[in-house]
Amino acid sequence: MGVRWIATSVVLLNCETKFYGEEVWEIREHYKMLRKKIGKKKVRKGKQVIKRIGNKESRKVEDRLHKISREIVEDAKERDAIIAIGDLRGIREQEDKGRRFNGKLHKFPFDKLKRFIEYKAEWEGIRVVEVDERDTLKTCNRCGSQNTKRVGQGKFVCRDCGLEDNADKNGASNIAKRALGKSIRRPLSEAGALLAVPRTPAEKGEAKC
Repeated sequence: MGVRWIATSVVLLNCETKFYGEEVWEIREHYKMLRKKIGKKKVRKGKQVIKRIGNKESRKVEDRLHKISREIVEDAKERDAIIAIGDLRGIREQEDKGRRFNGKLHKFPFDKLKRFIEYKAEWEGIRVVEVDERDTLKTCNRCGSQNTKRVGQGKFVCRDCGLEDNADKNGASNIAKRALGKSIRRPLSEAGALLAVPRTPAEKGEAKC
């Protein structure tokens, strides 16, 4: 889970990646600006109007979270897979990356999305594993190096193996490895028995990680 994309899903076996929920932030921003306009214009019964706007915003966000969680669970059901989620407890207290970023972080409904995924998965008989998210964002999912850097919020670069990847995808891949009980400091090819002797992307007809 992240700020730009509320959820990033990676299938560890073939690195297929899906990004979810950028529009959740767009909804938040739209209603934030609307409340500001109402406050500046001193609209009659402004408090009641703002409350109605807040209720409408909450309904739209919750509807989108239901759709995202349903897509993730249905994808796991189709693949007969487990779902691994990073443990985000304490993230709001630990992160300090400026007023704008912190504002986004505090408004994102991570806990609600997690609950939606968990109860939908339980209904379908799918196991959900919560894993420690420590160091998953700064560790290269391909070679295990931490000699890495972030370029803005979106790009991840490994100085050792040269991997350039989406930062959320890299973190999600490490969460998947850890869910298998494997060290994120080891290469991706050692993450599990199915990946122990990987074929080339051309042989497997899959995208390269």
